[in-house]
Amino acid sequence: MKRKKIIYNLLIINLVLLAIFLYSKVPTLIIFAHKIAKVVLVPVIIGVFFFYLVKPLNDFLLKKGTKNGIAAMLTLIITVIVLSGFFVFLGSRLIREFQMLISKVSNTLQSDSLIKGFNDYFTKNLDLGWVYEKIVRYVETYLYMLGKRGMRVFSYAMNLFSVLLLILVIIFYLLKDGLRFTGSIIKLVPDRYKDKVSSIMSESNKVLSSYVTGQACVALSLSVMVYIGYKVVGMPSALILASTTFILAFIPFVGFFVSMIIPYIIAISVGLHMIIKLTVLFMIAQGVKGRIVVPLIMSKAMKIHPLTDIFLVIAAATLIGPLGAFAVVPVYAVLKVILVNLNLITSDNKIIYDKDK
Repeated sequence: MKRKKIIYNLLIINLVLLAIFLYSKVPTLIIFAHKIAKVVLVPVIIGVFFFYLVKPLNDFLLKKGTKNGIAAMLTLIITVIVLSGFFVFLGSRLIREFQMLISKVSNTLQSDSLIKGFNDYFTKNLDLGWVYEKIVRYVETYLYMLGKRGMRVFSYAMNLFSVLLLILVIIFYLLKDGLRFTGSIIKLVPDRYKDKVSSIMSESNKVLSSYVTGQACVALSLSVMVYIGYKVVGMPSALILASTTFILAFIPFVGFFVSMIIPYIIAISVGLHMIIKLTVLFMIAQGVKGRIVVPLIMSKAMKIHPLTDIFLVIAAATLIGPLGAFAVVPVYAVLKVILVNLNLITSDNKIIYDKDK
């Protein structure tokens, strides 16, 4: 019996590998799959992510007696208003800090004696008229190409608008008809498996909800800690750097270390003392995150070993890109729930079969 099972599993694996190999030999299918992923998967992943972020607000409105449709609409309106106000406030601050950053770097470069020496040399030995003429030609060529590509820019803008609209629609219907979707899927399953499928969907929902809300809390707390630290050590453009940390912190383990790259580049332009301060700051932030924040918030969210997380994120980032690194951990957790429950179903069926025999 075990030998037959091993042969069966090997056949399945070989068939899957053969299908992947044949798929890779058909360029049209690859292009089609990439377009489908870009048009459908990206909005769905982002929509599901934001659905779990705003779901607590929707649940609160439902507990107050608000109808499903009205609660979903109010949740979306409140979320859009809050995000719009946040981006308006943050946008002006980011622009100011970006201008200050450019000014800081340019002042640092101008104060360097070596750079001054190069400037004096090129001023004496370079035909500035020729340089000016070249720059004008490059600008004219760029403006011509920009006008020629105007329709392409318009197409990109319309595509972005349609993606944002699709994300909003996905969030709305998930909030409004989430339970109906679950019920519709369970109806398609044979009666003997309804309880198990219901259990799989319930556990998957809990895992995704815990992960998204927990990761959002971790990212927010980490970015606040880093922002305060930047202000204490006198790091320029603290808000921009803290915002980058908040976004990248949604990628488990690896994201925080990636967010260090830009601050260290800036610290190098400021001086050695800033590099030392920045290193101490990141060590403290990583220690607080690893020993207090993550265990406190994420202890019940995911039962995955940190090393598994790291391998998953690196592999997904290499094969798929940033979106893959962002989505791979929750997808892995859901697949783990499904496989565990499928093993339970197989075990139950084997027990029933042995009893009948």
